[in-house]
Amino acid sequence: MSGRLVTIVTLVALLAACGTAGRSSSAGETPGTAGPGRGSPGVTTAPRAPVASPSPDPSAPPWTQTEVSEWGGSMTSALAFAADDVWAAGTVDEGEALITHWDGRAWREVAPPVRRREVFFRLLAASSRDDLWVFSDDGRAWRWTGTGWAARGGLGGTTGADGTSGTAGTNGTAGPDRTSGTGTSGTAGSGGLWLRAAAVAGPRDVWTAGTTRSDPARPFLGRWDGSGWSEPPLPPGAEVNDLGALSPRDVWAVGRSGGQAMIMHWAGERWDPVPAPPVPGARGAVLDRVLAVSPDEAWALGTAEVSDQERRQFLLRWDGSRWREAGPLPQGTRLTAVESDGHGGLWAGGESRGAGERTILHFDGAGWTYGRTPGTQSGPVVNDLARSPDGDLVVAVGGNPDYDEDSEAWVWTRH
Repeated sequence: MSGRLVTIVTLVALLAACGTAGRSSSAGETPGTAGPGRGSPGVTTAPRAPVASPSPDPSAPPWTQTEVSEWGGSMTSALAFAADDVWAAGTVDEGEALITHWDGRAWREVAPPVRRREVFFRLLAASSRDDLWVFSDDGRAWRWTGTGWAARGGLGGTTGADGTSGTAGTNGTAGPDRTSGTGTSGTAGSGGLWLRAAAVAGPRDVWTAGTTRSDPARPFLGRWDGSGWSEPPLPPGAEVNDLGALSPRDVWAVGRSGGQAMIMHWAGERWDPVPAPPVPGARGAVLDRVLAVSPDEAWALGTAEVSDQERRQFLLRWDGSRWREAGPLPQGTRLTAVESDGHGGLWAGGESRGAGERTILHFDGAGWTYGRTPGTQSGPVVNDLARSPDGDLVVAVGGNPDYDEDSEAWVWTRH
């Protein structure tokens, strides 16, 4: 089992206890001025420097480590549709692609659409459990059919000899020799792209974003309309870091433009700029992550450049009419992933700075708390979070990248 994810704790009782289990206003709102975009969004008071100190929550259930690789791995993406339907993707064995699925009893490896060691399946995204996609780091896309992966190309993608390995077999899992499958071909795609984000608004409405691998790199935005990919133009100087979709008429994009934080919204016909609160005292800012929960709830996580030596993170919340500060961020953790708690609050994961138990935090709209996390890794970093919409199961995936080939790909759960 060298380099494979091996179960170190069973989830049967854990997930059964969850019962049946994808994505509120905080105090201190300052009215803003109306601006262009959906719902006449306005600008509010800007995020302040972090002053919050998270508190331990002794009554909170602990996080449990359920999967871990032996070396050289990192899990990068997760989706949870139900307590017995969880997906995760990443790498093991210092770069070998891995897609795995929890069926309520065990984690089972799913044969990837292209069996090349060099392919990194970077992101999972879905509009529903029947519309699941996986994306490689070079911008290629595949859609899950229920028994295998159907190639959907990518910007500049063409069918190639290196995309001819089989899709998963009828049970959706790879055999011991990793050769099961129907043998349908994948696509070679363009090796000149670097994918940063993907969002599935529907089977005929999928978005990707990233940069080219050219020198200098050029930002790109890709769109799948059910028959092929196109590249809608970006505003001059704009760069998209993350995407969040609720429907074909409700998609968010965040990043930066002209050195400042950028937010755009797609309502079905065009991308409209939406004002982002300025950061006082900062000479530049960028938004790194966006989470779309409902038409009246979205979150964006950003970083402000205060000086050559100082960067600070900030959190914004969309309330259906404007983006505003969501409260001070906690000290001691650099946040890297966010997920709704289903109750108007937020789960946030990151890289703890000298306080390992603070790797995953919870925000209830007023303050931050943390519970116990597994102590089996050194320097864990949360790459993604997912919550099952039919209960309170939360999944965190990541690795400890500072340890390079000794990094462990892991999955943590909480209920």
